[in-house]
Amino acid sequence: MAEIHPLVIHFPIAMLSSAILLDFIFVLSKREDLTQAGWWIMLLGLVSTAAGIATGIWNDTLIGHFGSTFPLWVNHGWIQIFSSIIFLGLFIWRTRVPKLLEVPNLKWIYIGIGSMGVIILFYGGHLGAKLAGRI
Repeated sequence: MAEIHPLVIHFPIAMLSSAILLDFIFVLSKREDLTQAGWWIMLLGLVSTAAGIATGIWNDTLIGHFGSTFPLWVNHGWIQIFSSIIFLGLFIWRTRVPKLLEVPNLKWIYIGIGSMGVIILFYGGHLGAKLAGRI
């Protein structure tokens, strides 16, 4: 069981960070195919995040860190759930406002929040690697 979670989590990390990268490239280039690809990749990233969280909670029954590590910003599980909520919020915002990435000020707010989400996601991944003894 301990090896399933590390196999699953790399997909959402790659998808969510790639979605923000594609959105940023769209803002710079205005190529319509990039914004569509970014939306679909973020959707796939969010779906796979559910699998990552599920296997993480399952794996936590072996490690037991989820409810015992405070402060929360050094708790791998809580950090990853927080970053997932950020990406879910961005996805909902972008779905409700289809031309969001074309609105002058909003596009930079979206890219800024997305970039912070990626940093938090990578930080949470780093904490997970430390927790697993991989670094």
